[in-house]
Amino acid sequence: MSCNELIKTDVMSALDEHDMELQTGRFSQVAANSWKRCLKLKVNPSRHVRADISARELEKRIAAHDDLVKVATPTMENIYNFVNDADLQVVLSDNHGYLLKVLGGKKTSQCSPHAQLYPGGNWTESLRGTNAIGTCLVEKKPLKIHAAEHFFEDNRSLNCSAAPIFSADGELLAVLNLTGDQQYANDLTLGMVVAGANAIENQLQLHRANTKLFASYKYSDTIIRTMSEGLISVDPKGLITQLNTVGARIIGINARDAVGQHISELLGENAPLLDLLRTGVGYENKEVVTDGGKRTFYSSATLLHDDYGNMIGAVSVLRNSKVSKRNVRQGTTVQQARYSFDEIIGNSEAMLKTKTMAEIAAKSMSTVLIHGESGTGKELIAQGIHNASPRHAQPFVAVNCAAITETLLESELFGYEEGSFTGAKKGGHPGKVEIANGGTLFLDEIGDMPLQMQVKLLRMLQERRICRVGSTEEVSLDIRIIAATHKDIKKGVQDGTFRKDLYYRLNVLPITIPALRERLDDLPDLAEYMVKKLSERFGKGSVSISSMFLRACRSYDWPGNIRELENVIERALNMVDEGGKLTAELLDLDPVELAPVGEADGSVRPLKEMELEMVTRALDISRGNIVHASTLLGISRNTIYRKIKEYDIVI
Repeated sequence: MSCNELIKTDVMSALDEHDMELQTGRFSQVAANSWKRCLKLKVNPSRHVRADISARELEKRIAAHDDLVKVATPTMENIYNFVNDADLQVVLSDNHGYLLKVLGGKKTSQCSPHAQLYPGGNWTESLRGTNAIGTCLVEKKPLKIHAAEHFFEDNRSLNCSAAPIFSADGELLAVLNLTGDQQYANDLTLGMVVAGANAIENQLQLHRANTKLFASYKYSDTIIRTMSEGLISVDPKGLITQLNTVGARIIGINARDAVGQHISELLGENAPLLDLLRTGVGYENKEVVTDGGKRTFYSSATLLHDDYGNMIGAVSVLRNSKVSKRNVRQGTTVQQARYSFDEIIGNSEAMLKTKTMAEIAAKSMSTVLIHGESGTGKELIAQGIHNASPRHAQPFVAVNCAAITETLLESELFGYEEGSFTGAKKGGHPGKVEIANGGTLFLDEIGDMPLQMQVKLLRMLQERRICRVGSTEEVSLDIRIIAATHKDIKKGVQDGTFRKDLYYRLNVLPITIPALRERLDDLPDLAEYMVKKLSERFGKGSVSISSMFLRACRSYDWPGNIRELENVIERALNMVDEGGKLTAELLDLDPVELAPVGEADGSVRPLKEMELEMVTRALDISRGNIVHASTLLGISRNTIYRKIKEYDIVI
């Protein structure tokens, strides 16, 4: 008989045995399913296929699962010590069926050498048929394979219990197995294995979390210790949690001694950090004087928040007074962008399109032109682009072209030399462009820039060079320009108030920010974010928002956009107690003049019918704006809300 005929005979014999065992009910459903898989794979129950790995390959595999093996070993030893008298083996396999660690030996069992368990052996179903380890890898749940349930004849003297070991993300990492002669079979073995697997999972998660936390700590600690500037952080109560070497030198104290002290003990009761904790308002380059005026330095600080937006402290960067005084005197204080894309609230279709364009712009060095009404957050988008760009570590300098007079704008942008005009500072003064060199220059309200300055800006964009006022020496520039406007610049080009060539230089990557009325789906998230931020600053605790407050907000046009929304919410927050709720009655909006309602129908009809019609007409005319509708009808907002509910009017 040929080899193939032998294999076929063994498989057919196994199939007959499988059917017989199923009929007698001696197989569990798990074992029956496994036999079906083995038969489908044409596994020969009498022919052993060796797939053991070499000692060197085993070392590599154990090293790859080093943390798993280290964490699992104490649990395996505890189980083995408990079952040692029963001559059981405690086995750990990886997620490919290779045995990584085996405790215990076969002292009394008379089973075949093929049934022995040893490191480096492979116990997948395709190689060993139905067995606790291989079947557990497929089923991914605790199970027991007893005696005749094993597919291989040589394994039928064994009783095996196995349980899977998962990572925190649900990935199958390994299998814990307890194997022994069938004479020692009992119901406790599976329970021990399950408890052991759970213990290993918990310890492994804790071990990996601690390892990750330690690595993060070492990374951040190294950055902080090697900073060229001082850094000090405090908890919400003002207790110092960290102080680097440079910061300790600037303050004049030992860094170790400072940790745990209250910030007032080092910097006095008027320390700017204490004001930051009370008000939530960050600051830049604020002068700090200590030791009775003997020690002076400059500080910039901001609040720290956790992933849920809760304030967990504050961090301050300290700069030596000599450097800071020189910079302040020369007007070269380096500015930094504070906002990132993560702080841009909104998932409406219009806002997602804006975010996508902003992310594209961040990867490019091309000039950006941001269009948007006042209060939509043009500078926030500009800062987000800068912080997501390769220039994020360089200055971000903002200039409001509408806030500076035409006569001062040139010197403000390009700087000036000493004596170039009456009142010029001694030593001259660098302009915003020069300060931003290497980073990003944000030209807000570019549509209001005078034509004469537009010519000079165009030359700067073309030549990438500037001259200070009163100087002939050119300064080379490596600068990214982001411009923004609320005006229709195309119309300005047609009217002759804006240069066409400058428009095309600026409008390389256009980004349009939608008005709030065009993205009302974002209003709940915006309101929740602002309420949380402002209530934390005002010490109001957790203030909630009623559905009617949001509904009333959605019915308003918001001509002032996000800025107006924040103003309205801040006004309402001042009217509620700690832990209170914002209701529609607290909403104080500025109504806009609308066309008067047309003449009413002269026919006589039921009063309720006319009332419904008039309320509906007022809401239609005001496009669902409650404030406008109440003004038209001459009734209060509370009354119109009541009528909407009474007549079940859909806005």
